[in-house]
Amino acid sequence: MRYHQSVVTRKYPLDPLKRVRAEKVDRKGRALSQAVVKTERALGELEQRERAKRKFEEELTTTERAERDRLEKGELTAADLARGAAWGIAADIEKKGYERATQEARASYTHARAEADNERTGLSMARAEAKVVEKHHEAWQNARRADVIADDEESAEEAHLAASKSRGGS
Repeated sequence: MRYHQSVVTRKYPLDPLKRVRAEKVDRKGRALSQAVVKTERALGELEQRERAKRKFEEELTTTERAERDRLEKGELTAADLARGAAWGIAADIEKKGYERATQEARASYTHARAEADNERTGLSMARAEAKVVEKHHEAWQNARRADVIADDEESAEEAHLAASKSRGGS
């Protein structure tokens, strides 16, 4: 005896692939979210270091201007000039430290932004792959529905012919 197709439910043969693709989209979405957070933090760090560098440069300029004014007025001694020269060397070293820290933060931000872009691309690809399977699943379901309708029509026609024969044959 053959069971009717509508009685036996068929599972979608690519269901495991569909599930894996959906999980991949979820993973890529979480990875993108983390990359965006990392990018925002890196940008915040860059902005903080740039502010600190600007503040230091402003203080440096103010101090240099004040010392130059004192020098022009003749208020500085030879010891003051020696301390000023040492301070200038220390200020240059500190300035280079601020510049290095800012460059590192900029590189970190650039790297984080590139990583976020890669994750965004990965998410787009994962969504496209999942959509392919989803469309195939829809087509498969439509084909199953069409088969069921065709089988129902065939069964109805066979029943109708059998009823006609039994009425005509009796």
